[in-house]
Amino acid sequence: MTTKNKTTSIKTTSMLRCALALLLAVTPGLGAGRAQAAINVVATVPELAEITRQVGGRNVSVYSIARPNRDYHRVDALPSDVQRVARAKLIVAGGMDLELWMTALLNAAANRNLNRGGSGYVDASQGIRRLEIPTSQITGASGDIHVEGNPHYWYDPIYGKFIARNVLRGLLRVDPAHAAEYRANYLRFNAEIDRRMTGWKAQLAPYAGRPVVTYHKNYAYFLRRFGLREYGNLEPKPGIPPSAGHVSALISSMKRDGVRAVVVESIYPTRWANLIQRQAGIKYVVAPYSVGALGTRDYFSFMDLMVSRFKQALSR
Repeated sequence: MTTKNKTTSIKTTSMLRCALALLLAVTPGLGAGRAQAAINVVATVPELAEITRQVGGRNVSVYSIARPNRDYHRVDALPSDVQRVARAKLIVAGGMDLELWMTALLNAAANRNLNRGGSGYVDASQGIRRLEIPTSQITGASGDIHVEGNPHYWYDPIYGKFIARNVLRGLLRVDPAHAAEYRANYLRFNAEIDRRMTGWKAQLAPYAGRPVVTYHKNYAYFLRRFGLREYGNLEPKPGIPPSAGHVSALISSMKRDGVRAVVVESIYPTRWANLIQRQAGIKYVVAPYSVGALGTRDYFSFMDLMVSRFKQALSR
């Protein structure tokens, strides 16, 4: 982290702590240990929140700091988010340097149990076989490179099961009284993933090895799971906006190599995909960035639509 980022983080933490103090003063009973029907869980992003609901069931009340269909790398925490973190018994984070903005919230909450390594902290990435770990020096020109690898692992439904397992472990630590229910919910979630995987694989199996162009490197884990190949990205480097020169070169390469599949994540503009469509005659499809995008309601409908949109792109 640069000196500038450290200074910004310190200032942000101070502001959030002041906000928390004000909220504690004006919110009756906050932090007073009132009995609740469900334990409060704060997840960093909607996918982790949804899987936590699947495992926690009726015994948890889950809130996601990041909102659906918003860039998870750039989240502005609100004073009310500080309040939610302060009231939480469990934090579920994606890890892998995705949510650097979460540090200020945890510092403001000043609860050791919620810090990394604490009983109330879940790193949902535990056990993931990570992709794209940098092997060379990272500079300002590298783009949004994550030193721990690509953090968008929840697009792989098998890793959805890994997330559920990590959430289960966290819930067992903070709420052992409901252990039997949590374990039953976890097994039910895993069984549903396994049941649906058969159909998901069958839909994409005919396109194994086929190349796909995406806007950002969000779908790397999804592509690996289903035997597809990332050909390129509309961004010249992660987090660097597309340029006319880069997209023009990409179009030439796609024409040369016969690449016909373009998938744009739903948070990004379609201007450059439209350019590819006009110049190369390749129609693009838009796939969901998050649970809650494009009408998806839960993790299962999210993955259903992901598979459907990739099949649509590949079948042209």
